[in-house]
Amino acid sequence: MSKIVISGYYGFANAGDEAMLTAIVKSLRSRDASAELTVISGNPAATAARHNVVSIHRFNPLAIINAVRESDLLLSGGGSLLQDVTSRKSLLYYLSVLALGRWFGKKVMLFAQGIGPINSAFLRRLTRFVCSNADLITVRDADSLEELRRIGIPEQKVLLTADAVLTLPQADIRQGRLLLQSFDIPDNQRLIAVSVRKWQEEEKYLQELAAAADVLIEKYDAHVVLLPLQYPVDVDACRKMYQYVKKTDRCTVLDAACDTEMFLSLTGNFSLLIGMRLHALIFAAVMRIPFVGVSYDPKIDGFIKEVGGVSAGQINGLTAQEVVAAAAKALNSDAGSWRRLEVLCNKAMENISMAFSLLPDSQKHLKGE
Repeated sequence: MSKIVISGYYGFANAGDEAMLTAIVKSLRSRDASAELTVISGNPAATAARHNVVSIHRFNPLAIINAVRESDLLLSGGGSLLQDVTSRKSLLYYLSVLALGRWFGKKVMLFAQGIGPINSAFLRRLTRFVCSNADLITVRDADSLEELRRIGIPEQKVLLTADAVLTLPQADIRQGRLLLQSFDIPDNQRLIAVSVRKWQEEEKYLQELAAAADVLIEKYDAHVVLLPLQYPVDVDACRKMYQYVKKTDRCTVLDAACDTEMFLSLTGNFSLLIGMRLHALIFAAVMRIPFVGVSYDPKIDGFIKEVGGVSAGQINGLTAQEVVAAAAKALNSDAGSWRRLEVLCNKAMENISMAFSLLPDSQKHLKGE
């Protein structure tokens, strides 16, 4: 029985990270149902219950040491874990987990990660030292590949794949429809979702998005749903945006905690999604729903570029006119625009095959036996 430890930003009710964990766990179990999976989490009880895994606290060093020591493979799983923009401490934390895996002589894989930016010269050197000793690194976008090249990671250790969430199947939209109905959101109007998050201390972008929402409501006879991806953290930003919307009778804050399957089901009910958070866009892509990205981070630009999607521009200087124009472009895109996405989905599946290739019985796992 293979023993795999998964490290990441789990247990914090961030829909994107939880979706990545869902995708990783499902993909691993589809290949080896008997694999023993241990997830390092900020909320072990919730993680264990939701994903049916063993879970240990991210700040329980003895438990982490024991789990890694007994493992066959350490996966540093998904997300923008290696960056120092939001926190230098978090970068040091994830590097320390990776270093622990190598200390015990375990197979170590960085799994479909988004890398950077890493601005500190010292942290770039430390990242080069730790990651150069990993057995394999897969990244989800070309910008991350280039960042690792600049840092000095050996090219033969790095492969460009795609975000693990793209491996998730499409969800039945009925569950999402029931949740929308519980908020008295009509089912006889076009629904447009807007996913926002707090950005520094700015509110100008929320004002512009609200102005765009008013135009889209009128132009498309729509109802706008403000969708918090990280609950309850994003609810405040959604409520602030709602305060700037004039047509509040046709706008709703969806103040509800959702798991990955519910987010996908909800997304399938929308005609368009406008999103700041990367995985709001990825949920739309999985469900083949037109989307518009609002960029606050290179990872947004990277995904939009990879999939050939539509961007309303950067959060700084965002205008309602740009958002409305981008929405019209996305809604007028034809089915052929999803062809690049199919390529990315196939690349995302490669992550699991490569992870199992590192295990002792790799040929057995690769054959799906």
